[in-house]
Amino acid sequence: MLRSVRDHATGVRANAIWALGRIGDGRAAAPAADALTDQSPMVRRAAAGTLGQLDSASAVPQLLRVLAHDPVADVRRTAAWALGQLGAGEAVSGLAAALEHDQDASVREMSAWALGNLDEHHAAASALTTAAERDQSETVRETAAWALGQEGEESAAPTLGRLLTGDQSVEVRRTAAWALGQLDLDKAPAGLISALKSSDAELRLRAAWALSQIGDPSAIPAVEAALEGEQNSDARKAEIRALVHSGADSDQLSGLLQSKDPEVRKAAVRGLAGMDGVDPWPWPEPRPRPFP
Repeated sequence: MLRSVRDHATGVRANAIWALGRIGDGRAAAPAADALTDQSPMVRRAAAGTLGQLDSASAVPQLLRVLAHDPVADVRRTAAWALGQLGAGEAVSGLAAALEHDQDASVREMSAWALGNLDEHHAAASALTTAAERDQSETVRETAAWALGQEGEESAAPTLGRLLTGDQSVEVRRTAAWALGQLDLDKAPAGLISALKSSDAELRLRAAWALSQIGDPSAIPAVEAALEGEQNSDARKAEIRALVHSGADSDQLSGLLQSKDPEVRKAAVRGLAGMDGVDPWPWPEPRPRPFP
């Protein structure tokens, strides 16, 4: 397989490098890194993907050069993915630069995803915030919102709140609601309260889930009002979870025992018994998953 990396046929080289990444043998790191300069974009993409499969921090500088300079967007995108897979903290500035300046939306999206995977992603908060609020691509804004949720810093709340109430894309608004539930907040943002009235059931579900994570007692009246008119069974369960986690008392939960929905009655019983046990657990995952 290692000999095949030097084959004169492009397809053989690309597939050999791809297979070496799946095998996971560390001896593949050096030939894969060398292949990042191959004349074929297919081979370079396979090489970047393979380096992302291997635990090889030594390849980070070469992957950053590819991210910054390779003429093919799909190769740059895969390099960003590899840097996220490697958890390369030293790649933060390079990924942030790609998120801010790359001309291809798929590269910017993957750079945001990679930043969300790094322990040092707080260092890129400015780039993520700018992308979440200003990027023209819906998928970039959504993935940047996801990454801000991964960061878990309270300072991201204003940005996420603006996305939740103002972004034109429901996908971005949904992810912003989820991300707010990832932050260490004591007070429920006004945007989450208003999202309980959304016509989109998935947004109501995620807003209720986020409120359950925050556990702000002042949100209880709004959650009760939402629950009274809720038609979606999953959103109802999320709203009950929000009531339980926000400290609803036995009187507030007892009324749910009269519901015609057995899942609501079950959740109310568990809440009265001091148990959580109420799904759902909305956990939006970023879409990009490039594998050569």
